[in-house]
Amino acid sequence: MTVGSLFAGIGGFDLGFERAGYRVRWQVEINAYCRAVLRKHWPGVRRYGDVRRVGRHNLEPVDVICGGFPCQDISIAGAGAGLDGARSGLWREYARIIREVRPRYVVVENVPALLSRGLGTVLADLAACGYDAEWDCLPAAAVGAPHRRDRVWIVACDSRQALADAMCVGGQQIAGSPYGDESPDERRAAAQRSPA
Repeated sequence: MTVGSLFAGIGGFDLGFERAGYRVRWQVEINAYCRAVLRKHWPGVRRYGDVRRVGRHNLEPVDVICGGFPCQDISIAGAGAGLDGARSGLWREYARIIREVRPRYVVVENVPALLSRGLGTVLADLAACGYDAEWDCLPAAAVGAPHRRDRVWIVACDSRQALADAMCVGGQQIAGSPYGDESPDERRAAAQRSPA
């Protein structure tokens, strides 16, 4: 499985996915210092600076797109502009990239204030892109960190891919599948070529 990292920071998501056996194919991060850290730890991975300048035209197809879009306008410590703010509004770029690249899965992270300052919009955008999503608010302490640090986690899957996977048993196509005899890779390639 392959992964592309949006708002990559210094590669926390990337490291976790690598440890789970995924291959990082590309990273998008605007901060020069963070890109230097990424370059040191992932020298062979393609990097991009601005999320507004990437998409289907220059991003390799991947199985998973992950990232935590900026939280400054959502956080209770911020001015409260929410997804209309200049920083947190970059969610719209995240959603655009999902529509264009069509990964099988999407993993999004943000602060708990997203639950009341934009979660409905994020979920509606994912649904409009053709993704079914589940979400929860989990503290870092739940996975062994010595602090609470609550975060909202959203995991979404391409509903077309999920339907196709459900129509297969043991790699065999079930009669009536809307995808005919195409392999999962062929279906993914077709989905990436089709307009959203």
